[in-house]
Amino acid sequence: MAGKLLADQRDGDYHIYLEHIRNQPIPLTTSKQQEEIAQLVRIIMDKTHDGKDSVTKQQKVSQIVPTLYT
Repeated sequence: MAGKLLADQRDGDYHIYLEHIRNQPIPLTTSKQQEEIAQLVRIIMDKTHDGKDSVTKQQKVSQIVPTLYT
């Protein structure tokens, strides 16, 4: 999500300036949302460490995160 937001800000420019980073929005979330994402990330990290497939959990995170920016 950060990559998409950064690309939108740069508007085709190849350079990344500090101001681009400063302007990245940080969504307000509830503790419940934060914990859900944190738990999914922990599972992804464990599966990756064990050499297991974590695509389903990664897709879940990819579904949740963009909704936080709307």
